[in-house]
Amino acid sequence: MAEVRIDTVRGISLAATMCLPDGAAPFDPNAFDDDAIRDGYTAPPRDEGVVIFAHNFLTDRHGLSDRLDELAERYRAAGLATLQFDFSGLGESDDDVITLAGEVEDLQAVSAWLAKRGYVRQAIHANGFGATAALLARPAQVRTAVLAGAVVGPQSILWENVFSPEQLDELDRHGLTRLPDDNPNPRKWDVLSKETLADVSLQSPDKTMADLPWPILMLHGALTDEFPDTAAAAAEAFPLLPEGSSLHQVQAEDGDAAQEEIARLATEWVTRRLR
Repeated sequence: MAEVRIDTVRGISLAATMCLPDGAAPFDPNAFDDDAIRDGYTAPPRDEGVVIFAHNFLTDRHGLSDRLDELAERYRAAGLATLQFDFSGLGESDDDVITLAGEVEDLQAVSAWLAKRGYVRQAIHANGFGATAALLARPAQVRTAVLAGAVVGPQSILWENVFSPEQLDELDRHGLTRLPDDNPNPRKWDVLSKETLADVSLQSPDKTMADLPWPILMLHGALTDEFPDTAAAAAEAFPLLPEGSSLHQVQAEDGDAAQEEIARLATEWVTRRLR
């Protein structure tokens, strides 16, 4: 396991954890120095593919109840490397206002960092708002994605049930407010803007699902923090997706069973496409 920092073009440093499957050749993220990057050098292709994890809204790279950690272990057992990172403004990444545009840029930076280091066969596993970012980022090295609870269409959210009157007043007067961060990491506050609220509420399937360059597996019904109406919007816009894509409604009695079904479906899907 390697703890790494990945820089975005806007100067934000992202915290990430890189793990290899058993039997993989050693990987030194620091061996690829600034001179190599400046000279346009790219490391030889790695034998194993890699899965990039993109977490949900206001969570971190581990996911709720560490469920992304559990899924990463399943991918590694299937012979794939994994990279879990905190979006900007969350977890141990640099401070930033949380926006969809920022998360799109974060994903593109992570994908480019991996590609330079030999990981040219990439997949994304993403939850919720992170899945929306994956749909819009569309990194060139990615071959497929597993998206659970992606926000692909308009959301009817009563923000007064999310924010206090004081926070809503801050948003109205200053365009920004902050929420306490309740994830198990050192961050105390998450900073949101009016743009953040629009990003969550005003997506369109014509923008999020049309003209994707690779097939995806869309999963719904498995996240305890899934936004409302996401499944219906995805089903309606499913014809926009590339041939070979799949939409699956997870049917499980509890969270553990749902996690097991996601792990099974996701590893089967990704390993088939990263061979």
